[in-house]
Amino acid sequence: MKKRYAIFFTILSLSTFAFGQVHKGFQWISPDHSLFKIDINSGILSQDAPNKLKLELGKIQDWESIKSELPGDFGVNAFYQADSLLITIPGTGQIYSLDLPNLKLNRLDQTFFRGYNFNASQFFRKDTLFSIGGEGFWLKHSIITYYNPQTSEWAFYKLQKDNKHPSKNKFSGYSKEQDAFFSSFLEVDENLKNNKVPFRVYSFKNDSWEEKGFLSNPIIDFAKNNYRTIWTGKYLFLIFDNSDSKYYIAEPFENVLFEHKSTNDQFYLNNSELYFRNGKIFSRSMASPGKIDKLYFDSLSVDSLVNQSSIIGQVYGYNDFRNRNIGIALTTLLMLTASFLYYRKRKNLKMEDYTLTEVELLVVKKFINQTIGIKISSIELNNLLEISTKTYDNQRQIRYRIIGAINQKLRRDLDSKDLIFRSSNIEDKRMMDYYINPDIKAKDLEKLMKSLNL
Repeated sequence: MKKRYAIFFTILSLSTFAFGQVHKGFQWISPDHSLFKIDINSGILSQDAPNKLKLELGKIQDWESIKSELPGDFGVNAFYQADSLLITIPGTGQIYSLDLPNLKLNRLDQTFFRGYNFNASQFFRKDTLFSIGGEGFWLKHSIITYYNPQTSEWAFYKLQKDNKHPSKNKFSGYSKEQDAFFSSFLEVDENLKNNKVPFRVYSFKNDSWEEKGFLSNPIIDFAKNNYRTIWTGKYLFLIFDNSDSKYYIAEPFENVLFEHKSTNDQFYLNNSELYFRNGKIFSRSMASPGKIDKLYFDSLSVDSLVNQSSIIGQVYGYNDFRNRNIGIALTTLLMLTASFLYYRKRKNLKMEDYTLTEVELLVVKKFINQTIGIKISSIELNNLLEISTKTYDNQRQIRYRIIGAINQKLRRDLDSKDLIFRSSNIEDKRMMDYYINPDIKAKDLEKLMKSLNL
Protein backbone atom coordinates (compact mmCIF):
# COMPACT_ATOMS: atom_id res chain seq x y z
CA MET A 1 0.00 0.00 0.00
CA LYS A 2 2.78 2.46 0.91
CA LYS A 3 4.58 1.65 -2.32
CA ARG A 4 1.43 2.42 -4.33
CA TYR A 5 1.06 5.82 -2.62
CA ALA A 6 4.73 6.61 -3.22
CA ILE A 7 4.35 5.87 -6.94
CA PHE A 8 1.20 7.98 -7.07
CA PHE A 9 2.84 11.05 -5.53
CA THR A 10 5.97 10.65 -7.67
CA ILE A 11 3.80 10.86 -10.75
CA LEU A 12 1.77 13.65 -9.19
CA SER A 13 4.81 15.82 -8.52
CA LEU A 14 5.80 15.69 -12.18
CA SER A 15 2.50 16.99 -13.44
CA THR A 16 0.70 20.32 -13.26
CA PHE A 17 -2.66 20.93 -14.88
CA ALA A 18 -4.12 24.41 -15.29
CA PHE A 19 -7.49 23.28 -16.60
CA GLY A 20 -10.02 21.28 -14.61
CA GLN A 21 -11.19 17.88 -15.73
CA VAL A 22 -14.99 17.89 -15.73
CA HIS A 23 -16.38 14.58 -14.45
CA LYS A 24 -19.83 13.46 -13.40
CA GLY A 25 -20.14 12.61 -9.72
CA PHE A 26 -17.21 12.47 -7.31
CA GLN A 27 -14.63 11.07 -9.73
CA TRP A 28 -11.53 12.33 -11.50
CA ILE A 29 -8.51 11.12 -13.49
CA SER A 30 -5.01 11.31 -12.03
CA PRO A 31 -1.73 12.05 -13.86
CA ASP A 32 -1.09 8.33 -14.32
CA HIS A 33 -4.57 8.00 -15.96
CA SER A 34 -6.13 6.19 -13.02
CA LEU A 35 -9.83 6.85 -12.53
CA PHE A 36 -10.42 7.71 -8.88
CA LYS A 37 -14.01 7.51 -7.70
CA ILE A 38 -15.74 8.03 -4.37
CA ASP A 39 -18.94 6.05 -4.05
CA ILE A 40 -21.56 8.56 -2.93
CA ASN A 41 -23.44 6.10 -0.71
CA SER A 42 -20.55 4.29 0.98
CA GLY A 43 -17.75 6.86 0.75
CA ILE A 44 -15.36 4.16 -0.53
CA LEU A 45 -12.52 5.55 -2.67
CA SER A 46 -11.51 3.28 -5.55
CA GLN A 47 -8.69 3.45 -8.10
CA ASP A 48 -9.13 2.00 -11.60
CA ALA A 49 -5.85 2.18 -13.54
CA PRO A 50 -5.43 1.05 -17.17
CA ASN A 51 -4.25 -2.57 -17.44
CA LYS A 52 -4.51 -3.09 -13.66
CA LEU A 53 -7.04 -4.55 -11.28
CA LYS A 54 -9.46 -2.11 -9.69
CA LEU A 55 -8.52 -1.29 -6.10
CA GLU A 56 -10.59 -0.15 -3.13
CA LEU A 57 -8.40 2.22 -1.09
CA GLY A 58 -10.79 2.61 1.83
CA LYS A 59 -13.51 4.89 3.16
CA ILE A 60 -13.07 8.66 3.23
CA GLN A 61 -12.95 10.01 6.80
CA ASP A 62 -16.11 11.72 8.07
CA TRP A 63 -17.88 10.82 4.82
CA GLU A 64 -21.39 11.17 6.24
CA SER A 65 -20.65 14.77 7.21
CA ILE A 66 -19.19 15.51 3.76
CA LYS A 67 -22.07 13.76 2.04
CA SER A 68 -24.61 15.97 3.84
CA GLU A 69 -23.07 19.05 2.17
CA LEU A 70 -23.22 17.65 -1.38
CA PRO A 71 -25.94 18.65 -3.87
CA GLY A 72 -28.23 16.00 -5.28
CA ASP A 73 -26.78 15.92 -8.79
CA PHE A 74 -23.31 17.25 -9.46
CA GLY A 75 -19.98 16.94 -11.22
CA VAL A 76 -16.50 17.95 -10.11
CA ASN A 77 -13.45 19.68 -11.54
CA ALA A 78 -10.06 18.30 -10.54
CA PHE A 79 -6.88 20.39 -10.52
CA TYR A 80 -3.44 18.91 -9.95
CA GLN A 81 -1.09 21.69 -8.85
CA ALA A 82 2.50 20.66 -7.97
CA ASP A 83 2.04 18.15 -5.12
CA SER A 84 -1.61 18.86 -4.32
CA LEU A 85 -5.04 18.00 -5.69
CA LEU A 86 -7.95 20.44 -5.52
CA ILE A 87 -11.50 19.34 -6.25
CA THR A 88 -14.28 21.86 -6.88
CA ILE A 89 -18.02 21.37 -7.23
CA PRO A 90 -19.32 24.00 -9.69
CA GLY A 91 -22.57 25.58 -8.62
CA THR A 92 -21.70 25.33 -4.94
CA GLY A 93 -18.38 27.13 -4.49
CA GLN A 94 -17.13 24.12 -2.52
CA ILE A 95 -13.39 23.38 -2.71
CA TYR A 96 -11.68 20.32 -1.27
CA SER A 97 -8.09 19.13 -1.01
CA LEU A 98 -7.41 15.41 -0.89
CA ASP A 99 -5.04 13.86 1.62
CA LEU A 100 -4.80 10.48 -0.11
CA PRO A 101 -2.62 8.55 2.38
CA ASN A 102 -5.02 9.44 5.20
CA LEU A 103 -8.17 9.17 3.04
CA LYS A 104 -9.28 12.63 4.08
CA LEU A 105 -11.11 15.34 2.15
CA ASN A 106 -10.40 18.75 3.63
CA ARG A 107 -12.90 21.48 2.79
CA LEU A 108 -11.08 24.75 2.13
CA ASP A 109 -13.87 27.26 1.45
CA GLN A 110 -16.46 28.87 3.68
CA THR A 111 -19.09 29.25 0.98
CA PHE A 112 -22.65 29.62 2.20
CA PHE A 113 -24.68 30.79 -0.81
CA ARG A 114 -24.68 28.48 -3.80
CA GLY A 115 -26.36 27.85 -7.12
CA TYR A 116 -25.27 30.77 -9.33
CA ASN A 117 -22.46 29.16 -11.36
CA PHE A 118 -23.39 25.71 -12.57
CA ASN A 119 -21.49 24.87 -15.80
CA ALA A 120 -18.96 27.64 -15.14
CA SER A 121 -15.49 27.60 -16.68
CA GLN A 122 -12.85 27.05 -14.00
CA PHE A 123 -9.08 27.28 -14.46
CA PHE A 124 -5.85 28.32 -12.78
CA ARG A 125 -4.13 31.57 -13.74
CA LYS A 126 -0.87 32.48 -11.98
CA ASP A 127 -1.65 30.14 -9.04
CA THR A 128 -5.15 31.59 -8.65
CA LEU A 129 -8.31 29.59 -9.25
CA PHE A 130 -10.82 31.46 -11.42
CA SER A 131 -14.45 30.75 -12.24
CA ILE A 132 -16.17 32.52 -15.15
CA GLY A 133 -19.84 32.50 -16.09
CA GLY A 134 -22.33 29.73 -15.51
CA GLU A 135 -26.01 29.63 -14.70
CA GLY A 136 -28.37 29.36 -11.76
CA PHE A 137 -31.28 31.13 -10.10
CA TRP A 138 -32.84 31.40 -13.59
CA LEU A 139 -29.91 33.56 -14.72
CA LYS A 140 -27.06 33.08 -17.19
CA HIS A 141 -24.07 35.39 -16.84
CA SER A 142 -20.34 35.96 -17.39
CA ILE A 143 -19.38 37.04 -13.86
CA ILE A 144 -15.68 36.51 -13.05
CA THR A 145 -14.81 35.32 -9.55
CA TYR A 146 -11.63 33.94 -7.98
CA TYR A 147 -10.86 31.97 -4.86
CA ASN A 148 -8.99 33.89 -2.17
CA PRO A 149 -7.26 31.38 0.16
CA GLN A 150 -6.57 34.13 2.72
CA THR A 151 -10.27 34.62 3.38
CA SER A 152 -11.41 31.14 2.22
CA GLU A 153 -14.00 32.92 0.07
CA TRP A 154 -14.81 33.45 -3.59
CA ALA A 155 -14.39 37.13 -4.51
CA PHE A 156 -15.55 39.18 -7.49
CA TYR A 157 -12.85 40.09 -10.01
CA LYS A 158 -12.97 43.79 -10.87
CA LEU A 159 -13.48 44.67 -14.53
CA GLN A 160 -13.15 47.85 -16.54
CA LYS A 161 -15.72 46.60 -19.05
CA ASP A 162 -18.42 44.01 -18.39
CA ASN A 163 -19.67 41.30 -20.71
CA LYS A 164 -23.45 41.33 -21.17
CA HIS A 165 -23.40 37.94 -22.92
CA PRO A 166 -23.48 34.75 -20.82
CA SER A 167 -20.58 32.30 -20.70
CA LYS A 168 -20.61 28.54 -20.27
CA ASN A 169 -17.88 25.91 -20.02
CA LYS A 170 -18.95 24.09 -23.19
CA PHE A 171 -17.61 26.72 -25.61
CA SER A 172 -14.94 28.66 -23.70
CA GLY A 173 -11.40 28.41 -22.42
CA TYR A 174 -8.39 30.19 -20.93
CA SER A 175 -5.13 30.51 -22.88
CA LYS A 176 -1.99 30.90 -20.79
CA GLU A 177 -0.06 32.01 -23.87
CA GLN A 178 -2.55 34.80 -24.65
CA ASP A 179 -3.45 35.42 -21.01
CA ALA A 180 -7.01 35.68 -22.26
CA PHE A 181 -10.33 33.85 -22.01
CA PHE A 182 -12.70 33.32 -24.95
CA SER A 183 -16.41 32.61 -24.79
CA SER A 184 -19.54 32.16 -26.88
CA PHE A 185 -22.91 31.09 -25.57
CA LEU A 186 -24.31 28.47 -27.95
CA GLU A 187 -27.36 27.51 -25.92
CA VAL A 188 -29.76 30.30 -26.93
CA ASP A 189 -32.22 29.12 -29.60
CA GLU A 190 -33.03 32.60 -30.86
CA ASN A 191 -29.37 33.38 -31.49
CA LEU A 192 -28.76 30.06 -33.20
CA LYS A 193 -31.75 30.55 -35.51
CA ASN A 194 -30.58 34.03 -36.46
CA ASN A 195 -26.93 32.95 -36.82
CA LYS A 196 -25.97 35.82 -34.49
CA VAL A 197 -23.86 34.38 -31.70
CA PRO A 198 -21.28 36.90 -30.40
CA PHE A 199 -17.70 35.71 -29.92
CA ARG A 200 -16.03 37.58 -27.05
CA VAL A 201 -12.58 37.59 -25.48
CA TYR A 202 -11.60 38.75 -22.01
CA SER A 203 -8.00 40.01 -21.86
CA PHE A 204 -6.46 39.90 -18.40
CA LYS A 205 -3.76 42.28 -19.68
CA ASN A 206 -6.30 44.91 -20.79
CA ASP A 207 -8.79 44.03 -18.04
CA SER A 208 -11.81 44.13 -20.36
CA TRP A 209 -14.09 42.11 -22.62
CA GLU A 210 -13.96 42.67 -26.37
CA GLU A 211 -16.51 41.56 -28.94
CA LYS A 212 -14.62 40.11 -31.90
CA GLY A 213 -17.53 39.26 -34.15
CA PHE A 214 -20.11 36.50 -34.67
CA LEU A 215 -19.50 32.75 -34.87
CA SER A 216 -19.24 31.36 -38.39
CA ASN A 217 -22.04 29.35 -39.97
CA PRO A 218 -20.28 25.94 -39.75
CA ILE A 219 -20.05 26.28 -35.95
CA ILE A 220 -23.63 27.55 -35.68
CA ASP A 221 -24.89 24.54 -37.67
CA PHE A 222 -22.68 22.26 -35.60
CA ALA A 223 -24.11 23.60 -32.32
CA LYS A 224 -27.65 22.65 -33.35
CA ASN A 225 -26.64 19.02 -32.71
CA ASN A 226 -25.57 17.29 -29.53
CA TYR A 227 -21.82 17.71 -29.09
CA ARG A 228 -18.89 17.59 -26.72
CA THR A 229 -15.87 19.87 -26.48
CA ILE A 230 -12.28 19.48 -25.26
CA TRP A 231 -10.12 22.56 -24.60
CA THR A 232 -6.35 21.99 -24.81
CA GLY A 233 -5.21 25.51 -23.98
CA LYS A 234 -4.79 26.27 -27.70
CA TYR A 235 -7.36 24.25 -29.62
CA LEU A 236 -11.04 23.59 -28.96
CA PHE A 237 -12.18 20.18 -30.24
CA LEU A 238 -15.88 20.04 -31.16
CA ILE A 239 -17.08 16.47 -31.46
CA PHE A 240 -20.50 15.38 -32.71
CA ASP A 241 -22.32 12.84 -30.57
CA ASN A 242 -23.32 9.69 -32.47
CA SER A 243 -20.81 10.49 -35.22
CA ASP A 244 -17.15 9.53 -35.48
CA SER A 245 -16.75 10.39 -39.16
CA LYS A 246 -15.64 14.01 -38.66
CA TYR A 247 -15.27 16.78 -36.11
CA TYR A 248 -14.08 20.39 -35.94
CA ILE A 249 -10.97 21.88 -34.34
CA ALA A 250 -11.11 25.59 -33.56
CA GLU A 251 -8.12 27.85 -32.89
CA PRO A 252 -10.07 30.75 -31.35
CA PHE A 253 -7.27 33.29 -30.95
CA GLU A 254 -5.85 32.82 -34.46
CA ASN A 255 -9.43 32.54 -35.77
CA VAL A 256 -8.91 29.34 -37.77
CA LEU A 257 -11.43 26.50 -38.11
CA PHE A 258 -10.29 23.00 -39.10
CA GLU A 259 -12.23 19.90 -40.08
CA HIS A 260 -10.83 16.48 -39.25
CA LYS A 261 -12.09 13.23 -40.75
CA SER A 262 -11.65 10.35 -38.34
CA THR A 263 -11.05 6.70 -39.14
CA ASN A 264 -11.21 5.51 -35.52
CA ASP A 265 -14.62 3.98 -34.82
CA GLN A 266 -14.09 3.56 -31.06
CA PHE A 267 -12.13 6.60 -29.84
CA TYR A 268 -15.10 9.03 -29.74
CA LEU A 269 -17.86 6.73 -28.48
CA ASN A 270 -20.62 8.44 -26.48
CA ASN A 271 -19.69 6.60 -23.28
CA SER A 272 -15.98 7.36 -23.60
CA GLU A 273 -14.22 9.66 -21.15
CA LEU A 274 -12.31 12.21 -23.27
CA TYR A 275 -9.68 14.49 -21.75
CA PHE A 276 -6.50 16.39 -22.64
CA ARG A 277 -3.12 15.69 -21.09
CA ASN A 278 0.44 16.66 -22.10
CA GLY A 279 -0.19 17.28 -25.79
CA LYS A 280 -2.55 14.34 -26.28
CA ILE A 281 -6.27 13.62 -26.17
CA PHE A 282 -7.10 10.45 -24.29
CA SER A 283 -10.14 8.21 -24.66
CA ARG A 284 -11.21 5.83 -21.95
CA SER A 285 -14.33 3.63 -21.95
CA MET A 286 -15.59 0.25 -20.82
CA ALA A 287 -16.29 -2.34 -23.49
CA SER A 288 -18.13 -5.57 -22.75
CA PRO A 289 -17.26 -8.36 -25.18
CA GLY A 290 -19.24 -11.29 -23.84
CA LYS A 291 -19.33 -11.36 -20.06
CA ILE A 292 -15.94 -9.76 -19.42
CA ASP A 293 -15.63 -6.00 -19.01
CA LYS A 294 -12.61 -4.60 -20.76
CA LEU A 295 -11.16 -1.10 -20.51
CA TYR A 296 -10.53 0.64 -23.82
CA PHE A 297 -7.72 3.18 -23.44
CA ASP A 298 -6.00 5.08 -26.23
CA SER A 299 -4.51 8.48 -27.08
CA LEU A 300 -3.98 10.73 -30.10
CA SER A 301 -1.48 13.56 -30.55
CA VAL A 302 -3.15 16.97 -30.81
CA ASP A 303 -0.51 18.31 -33.21
CA SER A 304 -0.91 15.26 -35.46
CA LEU A 305 -4.69 15.67 -35.50
CA VAL A 306 -4.36 19.35 -36.46
CA ASN A 307 -1.77 18.59 -39.15
CA GLN A 308 -4.07 15.95 -40.64
CA SER A 309 -7.02 18.38 -40.73
CA SER A 310 -8.20 20.76 -43.45
CA ILE A 311 -8.82 24.48 -42.93
CA ILE A 312 -12.46 25.17 -43.78
CA GLY A 313 -12.84 28.78 -42.62
CA GLN A 314 -12.88 31.00 -39.56
CA VAL A 315 -14.16 30.58 -36.03
CA TYR A 316 -15.90 33.95 -36.24
CA GLY A 317 -16.59 36.52 -38.94
CA TYR A 318 -15.84 40.22 -38.95
CA ASN A 319 -18.22 41.68 -41.52
CA ASP A 320 -21.43 41.89 -39.53
CA PHE A 321 -19.59 43.16 -36.50
CA ARG A 322 -17.76 45.89 -38.42
CA ASN A 323 -20.90 47.05 -40.20
CA ARG A 324 -22.45 47.62 -36.84
CA ASN A 325 -19.76 50.23 -36.12
CA ILE A 326 -21.38 52.55 -38.68
CA GLY A 327 -24.58 52.64 -36.70
CA ILE A 328 -22.65 52.97 -33.46
CA ALA A 329 -20.76 55.98 -34.81
CA LEU A 330 -23.98 57.69 -35.94
CA THR A 331 -25.58 57.29 -32.52
CA THR A 332 -22.52 58.14 -30.39
CA LEU A 333 -23.60 61.74 -29.77
CA LEU A 334 -27.09 60.64 -28.74
CA MET A 335 -25.67 58.03 -26.37
CA LEU A 336 -23.29 60.53 -24.77
CA THR A 337 -26.13 62.96 -24.25
CA ALA A 338 -28.33 60.29 -22.73
CA SER A 339 -25.48 59.10 -20.52
CA PHE A 340 -24.88 62.62 -19.24
CA LEU A 341 -28.54 63.09 -18.36
CA TYR A 342 -28.63 59.69 -16.69
CA TYR A 343 -25.48 60.55 -14.71
CA ARG A 344 -27.03 63.75 -13.40
CA LYS A 345 -30.16 61.89 -12.40
CA ARG A 346 -28.21 59.20 -10.58
CA LYS A 347 -25.81 61.63 -8.93
CA ASN A 348 -28.46 62.75 -6.47
CA LEU A 349 -29.32 59.16 -5.64
CA LYS A 350 -25.80 57.92 -4.96
CA MET A 351 -25.67 58.99 -1.35
CA GLU A 352 -29.03 57.34 -0.73
CA ASP A 353 -27.91 54.11 -2.41
CA TYR A 354 -24.84 53.90 -0.19
CA THR A 355 -26.46 55.08 3.05
CA LEU A 356 -26.08 52.64 5.93
CA THR A 357 -29.16 51.50 7.79
CA GLU A 358 -29.42 51.97 11.57
CA VAL A 359 -28.45 48.35 12.16
CA GLU A 360 -25.48 48.61 9.79
CA LEU A 361 -24.32 51.82 11.48
CA LEU A 362 -24.56 50.07 14.85
CA VAL A 363 -22.32 47.26 13.59
CA VAL A 364 -19.79 49.62 11.99
CA LYS A 365 -19.58 51.67 15.21
CA LYS A 366 -18.94 48.51 17.20
CA PHE A 367 -16.05 47.48 14.95
CA ILE A 368 -14.44 50.91 14.61
CA ASN A 369 -14.50 51.48 18.38
CA GLN A 370 -12.95 48.06 18.94
CA THR A 371 -9.21 47.91 19.71
CA ILE A 372 -7.24 47.22 16.54
CA GLY A 373 -6.52 43.51 16.16
CA ILE A 374 -9.29 42.37 18.53
CA LYS A 375 -11.86 40.08 16.95
CA ILE A 376 -15.60 39.99 17.56
CA SER A 377 -17.13 36.52 17.92
CA SER A 378 -20.30 35.29 16.27
CA ILE A 379 -21.95 35.22 19.70
CA GLU A 380 -21.10 38.89 20.34
CA LEU A 381 -22.39 39.86 16.92
CA ASN A 382 -25.59 37.85 17.48
CA ASN A 383 -26.16 39.71 20.76
CA LEU A 384 -25.54 43.06 19.08
CA LEU A 385 -28.04 42.22 16.34
CA GLU A 386 -30.50 40.69 18.86
CA ILE A 387 -30.75 37.45 16.91
CA SER A 388 -29.48 35.02 19.55
CA THR A 389 -32.86 33.26 19.79
CA LYS A 390 -33.01 32.52 16.06
CA THR A 391 -31.84 29.26 14.49
CA TYR A 392 -28.17 28.75 13.67
CA ASP A 393 -28.81 29.00 9.90
CA ASN A 394 -30.86 32.18 10.29
CA GLN A 395 -28.15 33.74 12.44
CA ARG A 396 -25.52 32.94 9.82
CA GLN A 397 -27.64 34.31 6.97
CA ILE A 398 -28.37 37.56 8.80
CA ARG A 399 -24.72 38.10 9.72
CA TYR A 400 -23.62 37.32 6.16
CA ARG A 401 -26.18 39.71 4.66
CA ILE A 402 -25.40 42.62 7.01
CA ILE A 403 -21.60 42.30 6.79
CA GLY A 404 -21.85 41.96 2.99
CA ALA A 405 -24.04 45.09 2.72
CA ILE A 406 -21.65 47.10 4.91
CA ASN A 407 -18.61 46.07 2.85
CA GLN A 408 -20.39 46.84 -0.42
CA LYS A 409 -21.56 50.30 0.69
CA LEU A 410 -18.24 51.41 2.14
CA ARG A 411 -15.87 50.19 -0.60
CA ARG A 412 -15.83 53.53 -2.38
CA ASP A 413 -14.69 55.21 0.86
CA LEU A 414 -12.00 52.59 1.52
CA ASP A 415 -10.23 52.37 -1.84
CA SER A 416 -12.33 49.33 -2.88
CA LYS A 417 -11.37 47.39 0.26
CA ASP A 418 -13.77 45.44 2.46
CA LEU A 419 -14.08 46.92 5.95
CA ILE A 420 -14.83 43.67 7.78
CA PHE A 421 -13.12 40.29 7.36
CA ARG A 422 -14.08 36.99 8.92
CA SER A 423 -12.18 33.81 9.83
CA SER A 424 -12.84 30.53 11.62
CA ASN A 425 -12.61 30.57 15.38
CA ILE A 426 -9.39 28.86 16.51
CA GLU A 427 -11.09 26.89 19.29
CA ASP A 428 -14.30 26.02 17.44
CA LYS A 429 -14.09 25.82 13.64
CA ARG A 430 -17.88 25.95 13.37
CA MET A 431 -17.90 29.49 14.73
CA MET A 432 -16.67 32.63 13.00
CA ASP A 433 -14.72 35.65 14.23
CA TYR A 434 -15.02 39.10 12.63
CA TYR A 435 -12.41 41.85 12.51
CA ILE A 436 -11.37 45.08 10.77
CA ASN A 437 -9.41 44.55 7.53
CA PRO A 438 -5.75 44.96 8.58
CA ASP A 439 -4.93 46.55 5.20
CA ILE A 440 -7.07 49.60 6.00
CA LYS A 441 -4.98 52.49 7.28
CA ALA A 442 -5.84 54.36 10.48
CA LYS A 443 -6.24 57.65 8.63
CA ASP A 444 -8.84 56.06 6.33
CA LEU A 445 -10.78 54.82 9.34
CA GLU A 446 -10.69 58.32 10.81
CA LYS A 447 -12.06 59.79 7.59
CA LEU A 448 -14.77 57.12 7.56
CA MET A 449 -15.76 57.95 11.15
CA LYS A 450 -16.10 61.63 10.27
CA SER A 451 -18.15 60.94 7.15
CA LEU A 452 -20.50 58.71 9.18
CA ASN A 453 -20.59 61.13 12.14
CA LEU A 454 -19.39 58.43 14.51
